[in-house]
Amino acid sequence: MFSTVEVVQVFLARLAAQDAPGIARLCAPTVEWEAPDPAGARWTHGARTRREVESQFLTLFATFDLDQLSVRQVVVDGGDAAVIGSSRWRVRATSEPVETRFSAVLSVHLGEIEQYWQLTDTLAAAVGTGVARIG
Repeated sequence: MFSTVEVVQVFLARLAAQDAPGIARLCAPTVEWEAPDPAGARWTHGARTRREVESQFLTLFATFDLDQLSVRQVVVDGGDAAVIGSSRWRVRATSEPVETRFSAVLSVHLGEIEQYWQLTDTLAAAVGTGVARIG
């Protein structure tokens, strides 16, 4: 069974590798979920199954290629971890770069992610994919 720190390390490695099935395997059968959809236009929240978590990340990786993932800080308190960082993505359809700052909060119990909250710059993602325009 992984510790909270180990789960976060593996999660980040699988995110960097764009490994959606691997991310889903880190999750409990049901995850309390709050995160933007891959285009950044709306938020999804509520319980998600592993299959739904995998689908969310498959959609993200089908929409964007990850160029860089930088983690500034990880704070762990028991089963809770907060990750603060930035990422640079490239929209697959247009090659448009998208840079975002993010924080993610993961709650881990018995080596599995039970809660996942992602706070990210959704406007940057929406503009990059053409869902929103500025100006």
